[in-house]
Amino acid sequence: MKASISYQELQRLIAEQTQQPISFEFVDPKTVKVLYELNLGLMKKKVGIDLKVLEIAGTNLRVRYAAGFGMDRMVGMGLKMMKGKIPAGMLEEMPDHVLLVHLDKVDQIKPVLERIDLRDVNMLAEAVELVGDFK
Repeated sequence: MKASISYQELQRLIAEQTQQPISFEFVDPKTVKVLYELNLGLMKKKVGIDLKVLEIAGTNLRVRYAAGFGMDRMVGMGLKMMKGKIPAGMLEEMPDHVLLVHLDKVDQIKPVLERIDLRDVNMLAEAVELVGDFK
């Protein structure tokens, strides 16, 4: 079974939860670029972070982030600042710029996870595709 969620819908869900506008760009079947616009006073600058799916185990998704030289440290600091806006227990930082995302902590996805065993996550040109089997 395959299901997908458009990047536009994902952007809306994240913006509702975090009050932070972001956008997505397809990179390859396992990687998506997350774009965030920094307001630097006199100018605005878009910052891009690549998120690469490493594996999915049960309802846990392991992804590696890469933002480029010097930016990875800023991403880590940004994640710490966002902790209060992310559902409790949803995101766990691991060594080497790896994040463990506990999908079962996302209220909007819980009903899907109750009926489907996820096997894979793929990036499409306009959406994220979830691949799984009915329970």
